[in-house]
Amino acid sequence: MNPSLDLDLSRMQTLLKWIVYDVAESNFASGFINIFVATLSISALISSDWVLIEDVTNSTAIEPFYDFPGAERCERLGTRDFWSISSFGGYVESNGKKHTAYRTEDRVLWDCVTPLVADLFYLLIALCFVVSLTALCGALLHVLAPPHGFLVWLRRNTIMEMCNMMLCLAACAVAIVAETTVAGLRPESSVSVGSGLFLLTLAGLLSFLSALMSLRHFSRIQRARRIDNQRLLCARSLRSWRDTGRRADDTRPIVDFERYLDSSTTTLEELDPIPKPIETI
Repeated sequence: MNPSLDLDLSRMQTLLKWIVYDVAESNFASGFINIFVATLSISALISSDWVLIEDVTNSTAIEPFYDFPGAERCERLGTRDFWSISSFGGYVESNGKKHTAYRTEDRVLWDCVTPLVADLFYLLIALCFVVSLTALCGALLHVLAPPHGFLVWLRRNTIMEMCNMMLCLAACAVAIVAETTVAGLRPESSVSVGSGLFLLTLAGLLSFLSALMSLRHFSRIQRARRIDNQRLLCARSLRSWRDTGRRADDTRPIVDFERYLDSSTTTLEELDPIPKPIETI
């Protein structure tokens, strides 16, 4: 046979393994949940409500700085505020009090963003992006159910979901640190977390739910296959081996296998002791 034709056939077989999949292995529920997790993380990525700032004292200490073009009162901060090119500036009053300015292309924010706060929000942007990407990969794994070893290991052990849970937890911790830092910059204001943190928290909880549903789906498939194996293998044909004059060591594995087929829920240790073979004279 032509070697080049054999090579083409092997390549075609490899390609078909990636394209053709078993629908019974697909977990559409976990796939849908992962898509929803990706949607929530993208919503958190474009949110402007990660940190809410409310001036409870109606202070006008920084009102003179609103004369700058684009200057506005800092009432909320979000990851969307850190997409564009930005720079930092400042002003020192005669009494030594410092004011920090965060400049973007279209506005200037006073006394609410420092380089540390900006770095924390850049980290939040990276975490939200990775969560959305990981959730989409998990959705593809659950829906397509590729039969390859490493991908099967990722799907059955819910690696993507566990990564998303840890990433969401890390993002929530970073958001709380950012909120605490902003509160230190604005002691006269009431600073709290916004909807961005809650969106990512919900994404982490849904990742946990997706992991539970994936484990349940895999358990049901394993049990169904075990029942099918019991139906295909007839225990009666194996019981006839007990009448043969073989040694006890030969019959023991067969009896163990019969007892495994007879019980789909109990373990071998819970069954009665194995009867000893009858010695013939």
